[in-house]
Amino acid sequence: MACLNYPVVTCSAVFKTIFITFVISLLWLGCMNTSHAQTNHIQSKSSKGELVEINGQKIYYERYGNGKPLVLLHGGINSIQSSFKNQIEFFATYREVIAIEQVGHGHTPDTAEAFSYFKMAKDTADLLRSLNVSNADFIGWSDGGILALLIARYSPELVHRLVASGANTRLVGMSPNVIKKIQDSSPEKLATGFGEKYRNQYIALSPDGEKHWPTIAKKTWDLWLTPIILENKDLAMINAPSLIINGDKDLVPIEHAFEIFKALPKGQLFVVPGTGHHTFESASSIVNPVILSFINAP
Repeated sequence: MACLNYPVVTCSAVFKTIFITFVISLLWLGCMNTSHAQTNHIQSKSSKGELVEINGQKIYYERYGNGKPLVLLHGGINSIQSSFKNQIEFFATYREVIAIEQVGHGHTPDTAEAFSYFKMAKDTADLLRSLNVSNADFIGWSDGGILALLIARYSPELVHRLVASGANTRLVGMSPNVIKKIQDSSPEKLATGFGEKYRNQYIALSPDGEKHWPTIAKKTWDLWLTPIILENKDLAMINAPSLIINGDKDLVPIEHAFEIFKALPKGQLFVVPGTGHHTFESASSIVNPVILSFINAP
């Protein structure tokens, strides 16, 4: 976005990245400013959630529990429930949980614009401002972890502590040949590559209908191919205590998670043993208590 003046740079990998195949990559799931958004509350069909108009578009969110706010940010091509089905009830016992679905995800309708991490982060920040939420803790998985880092960088007043699992700050883990294959693929082919699970999840919740699924698949892959999202110098400006989580078999290389951790002034690193990308789903009994201890620390 023009207002960002975000520099285009080249970046040499500090660590050797791990090349993964196109099929495995298909499972990879997760302009900031302080302008005030116009807000118009719209009734939703769900008793748990609400659609709110933010920056001219509808955004869906859900609230649970009471206490200090805890914001949940889902992964790419996912929804609140598919990302955090093992976290909402657990954390709502201790906190007010605010879970947000990005444009084109879950209950939130799509727009004609391309997906952008910066636009999603801005929408999220403006939604929280409309709810008078500040100094909240954040938990983000995959693309949601990226958004948590962006918000901490560009809207620090909103973030007390943050947890990011399976997040990347630049394009890692794919060779140029794999990237070109993805770029040359049709929306229909990319949609097929995601499989029935993600297709069915999308159709079950989206107001845009089944025919829009290939468009979402293409826009998601265009988002995931963003070359650089945050540089290490940006991470160095995040003052919020930050817990970086990675599975030891994660699609995001451990080396990259370590690089993010080292760049953060108040970073902590937790590598979950015997776990892939879906840390919150497959290892919730391990990660939930660790996260609770982290966000409750003085």
